[in-house]
Amino acid sequence: MKIRIRDVVAGGYQIEYTIKPADIGLENEDFLDPEKPLKVSADLQKVDNVLIAQVHVIYTREAFCARCLEHFSRPAALQHEIDFDIVPGDEWVDLGERIREEMILEDMPRVLCRANCLGICPDCGADLNTEKCQCDVPLNGVMKKKRSQ
Repeated sequence: MKIRIRDVVAGGYQIEYTIKPADIGLENEDFLDPEKPLKVSADLQKVDNVLIAQVHVIYTREAFCARCLEHFSRPAALQHEIDFDIVPGDEWVDLGERIREEMILEDMPRVLCRANCLGICPDCGADLNTEKCQCDVPLNGVMKKKRSQ
């Protein structure tokens, strides 16, 4: 997503794109489905020798819950201001590369499918969100029967 610097006039410049993650190098990231599009919009302004982009990206976040290991998808958004120093002789800025960097930095490695996820039992492997545990020990605040001696 290269932006021609001279297209950003005094009144600003607005863009809207629907792109695939591969278009900006995100095809191998775990938090995105490579087939689901990213909706990118940006308002660009030139102030002295700086190009300022107010970027908004809407996408579908793919993840495995850190507690129960269930795969889930949910809508997500990134809002960020990206500044480019304009060097004399430069004709283009690569907005796609900077969006890719910001999305990777925003990715949270530990996410939950929902705030009250109970997780899985480390002894029997039961998903405590959907089934009762068959173990007999108290664990992490979840009350269970006393383990037989």
